[in-house]
Amino acid sequence: MVLALVPSLALAWAGGSAPVAAQAADDGPGWLFPARDLLPDLLAGPRDPAVRGQLVQAWEDPTRYGAGTSGEVSLAATLPLLLLAGEGVDDALVVGVEAAAFARFSFERVERELVNTDWVFAVPLVWRRGDHWLRLRYYHASSHLGDEYARRFGEAGINFSRDAVDLTARVRAGPGVGVYGAVFWAANVHPEAARRWRVRGGVEVDPSRGGLWRPYLAADAQLDQDEGWDPRLAAQLGVWLPAVHRRPLRLALELLQGPSPMGQFHGRPTGQLALALIWNP
Repeated sequence: MVLALVPSLALAWAGGSAPVAAQAADDGPGWLFPARDLLPDLLAGPRDPAVRGQLVQAWEDPTRYGAGTSGEVSLAATLPLLLLAGEGVDDALVVGVEAAAFARFSFERVERELVNTDWVFAVPLVWRRGDHWLRLRYYHASSHLGDEYARRFGEAGINFSRDAVDLTARVRAGPGVGVYGAVFWAANVHPEAARRWRVRGGVEVDPSRGGLWRPYLAADAQLDQDEGWDPRLAAQLGVWLPAVHRRPLRLALELLQGPSPMGQFHGRPTGQLALALIWNP
């Protein structure tokens, strides 16, 4: 799955693109579709919007395939829509949209069967002050069981969805160090008996601030009321690669432990190590 993304990323890299600011100046007013950098990205969240291809080795797997190897790919887009105030990342209020689809495939069968697909859509309102930012976001997530998995094991899947509001704050704690926290409340949940609160926190250590071939470290913890506040921990050790269309590309080794992020297997324990190629368009 990682290899499947390489040709398209390489082509984009070779083609290059005009600077975002220059494009905005040529194509319309600066407040409409402003610079992509105005909307921030977090590094270690397993369901944060990003283009990703990863090879996963699980010693504890939530599916009926059991421990083994799988692949996951995701497609994503993040688009700033309106610059409501300010001029750049040091002083801005911006609203945008985010969307992503995550698909997990089992490598335990020759057919590479589709196991689970998660869909995410969000509308963030972000107040930027350089490395400090505050984000209020409408967030929707839904999940669908793979047809091949359903046929093989005779499972119908669950009606899993969330319509929620989350509030995230990130501050610069030191040179190259960021700390963040978030609270999430779902107004509409399926299954209907699901509980509605979630909290999240993390730290990102990037001494080079995205420097080429330089390492970074990120850790993320999420606790969901519906999972009995059992923490899901994600940790990444990665390196920054040459940018694609002026957007960051990285290679990371990721450890994930706790309740599965896959909606169809919500609450089931997982433990896995993944090698991931990640791009934030």
